[in-house]
Amino acid sequence: MNPFSDLMPVKNKNITIAVLPFQITSNEDRIKQLFSGFVEDLITQFSKFIGLSVVSSYSTQRIKDISNEKEIQQLGADFLIYGSVRYVKDILRISIQLIKTEDQSLVFGNQYNETLDTLLETQDEIIQQIVTVLQEKINYNLLSHSYKKSSVELAAYENYVMGMHILQKGTGDNDIKARHYFEAALHINPNYSLAYTGLSLTYFNFWSCLIWNRWDESMQGAHKYALKAIELDPNDYTALGVLGRTYAYMGEYEKAEHYLRKSLRMNSNDCSHLLRVAFTLMYLGYAEESVKLYHKAIDLNPFHNDHYYAHGSNYYLAIGDFEKSIALSKKVDFNSWTDFPAYVAAAHLQLKDYKSMWHCWDIYLTQFKNAVYSGQKELEEEALEWLMIVNPFKGFTYLTPLVEFIKTEKNSGSQTKEVRAKQHISNVFQLNGDIWEMCYQGDAIALKDTKGLNDIHKLLGHPEQEFHCMDLMNAAVDEHTSTKSLDQKAKMAYQKRIKELQEDIAEAETLNQIEKITPLRAEYDAILEHLSQSLGLAGKSRTSGSTLEKARSAVTWRIRSSIKKIEILHPGLANHLSKSIKTGSFCSYSPEIEVDWEL
Repeated sequence: MNPFSDLMPVKNKNITIAVLPFQITSNEDRIKQLFSGFVEDLITQFSKFIGLSVVSSYSTQRIKDISNEKEIQQLGADFLIYGSVRYVKDILRISIQLIKTEDQSLVFGNQYNETLDTLLETQDEIIQQIVTVLQEKINYNLLSHSYKKSSVELAAYENYVMGMHILQKGTGDNDIKARHYFEAALHINPNYSLAYTGLSLTYFNFWSCLIWNRWDESMQGAHKYALKAIELDPNDYTALGVLGRTYAYMGEYEKAEHYLRKSLRMNSNDCSHLLRVAFTLMYLGYAEESVKLYHKAIDLNPFHNDHYYAHGSNYYLAIGDFEKSIALSKKVDFNSWTDFPAYVAAAHLQLKDYKSMWHCWDIYLTQFKNAVYSGQKELEEEALEWLMIVNPFKGFTYLTPLVEFIKTEKNSGSQTKEVRAKQHISNVFQLNGDIWEMCYQGDAIALKDTKGLNDIHKLLGHPEQEFHCMDLMNAAVDEHTSTKSLDQKAKMAYQKRIKELQEDIAEAETLNQIEKITPLRAEYDAILEHLSQSLGLAGKSRTSGSTLEKARSAVTWRIRSSIKKIEILHPGLANHLSKSIKTGSFCSYSPEIEVDWEL
């Protein structure tokens, strides 16, 4: 059950459709890549129709087959689009079915025999045929505006699809790589508006906003290419959304609102777009509307990642619901973006929870120092200035009282400041709800609860004391038991999980879900390591030891995995733990330097 179900509004009354991943029998990477883009494009184009809501591909990608009834039910879709593709002798044999979820009845079905060159025209035909069928199901016109995809050479389309795939990985290097693909598309077709939109996004990357030291350059590039995109296609909702954001940063709020409103008219059913627009509307003073768009995005993406909660936390702060803002913040790591902890600190300040406020502020300073700090000014001074520059609110924001409070405390010799200074230099490893709060040598971080962090906490509380791995596992042991490591059923389960992890890792990389990639890879590596130890030549199962050996391996893995997570946010603390914690049959914490922990 969703613990935040009380925050959810009544589901919208539109007809909801889910486009499931196509079943592709060809092993050619080009075909797989094309139809991955094909499905994404179907979702995007269907989302343009008024009265038709489309479930996000982030949620539908985990549906492996039409028989996955439980997962399909969770999507909440009224209709499913299910397709298969066979590539035989240069002919694409595409089968499409429109299925009514309620009774699994077939509403529409068709088969298409196409070549690669006619693929995009087929997409137009599929959309129009299905919309015609659905028009009979609702009492008003589905079309938000006339839609007909401009004819574009397949090679240009392929470059665009590849560029978007790389762009969504959300790093500076991938922005540059994606830019090359968009430029290649424009070389083939200089009037390809989507390629200009892609170029715009490489400069103003909505998924990461990582290159802060090139902020002006990024803004100018984003603005320039977004203008070019809508010059070629006035209905390009992504480019319109980019312009709304850039005009807000320029202080031209009326223009910003104009482009944002138009982008929503063009497409109000793309969940990623809804969140981007909601953030800028929050800047313009429409926080209540931002909350509504946030919940609509959740409806359209029921399997959304935790990053959504960071958005919701900010929007609830903006409307003054501080308890909900804090509750949502606890569902996500504080490194969602650099200044997110400052927003949470502002919520704690309004509730006069000064200890939590200072804790969040210290995390913000650490992230600012690692990602943004130029060294031209004192750290806190530059962090305060930057916080207001990158959050261009038109009117009042709860960040302002936070900034004023920090400045007052900074310039005064008050007892509050002295208490904060003591907290700042203390070494903390404490669990608050389901979030571990850590501070070491003045730098603070926060991570979600894991078994490995609990193990570390127990070791820190008893320096130099050895704990048997079974004590940490809290499991029974039978030293006389010796069994085959893996039976055939277990092997198949591992193989299935490995495939799922490969897909989840690829999905996380595509969607820039940085917080998910590390634990997924850790689990993937652990399974492979376990299999390598459990399988002998030709994949035959080895005879392995007792529960003791399993406990030793499990405890070692989860402690080392947790230290790797810490290393991403706090290399100094991770280095100390790596050198001081011994794992194996007996685990212990023998600090290289004496540390006074608050546990």
